[in-house]
Amino acid sequence: MGTAGRPTCVVHGDPNPRNVRLTADRVALIDWDEANVDVPDLDLAVPHNAAALDDEAYDAAAQARAAWEVAVCWDPTGTDRFAVGRLAEVRAV
Repeated sequence: MGTAGRPTCVVHGDPNPRNVRLTADRVALIDWDEANVDVPDLDLAVPHNAAALDDEAYDAAAQARAAWEVAVCWDPTGTDRFAVGRLAEVRAV
């Protein structure tokens, strides 16, 4: 399936615990420097599928996010352990 052809909108681009603020009745995202127009599933592919995407959508989004993180973090010397670890998670979908 992948993400090709899916509807797009403005996405945060870096939803992680440092960029999410919660109150009893609201959720806010801060630090929008990686915002772009893309498939919203990319922001929703959170750990343990907490956004309840269907299995195929979650898998495609998780793979796309891992590939993107490798692309933006890659150190050509191969010493970036985060990127190397994320690259190990990327597979064809």
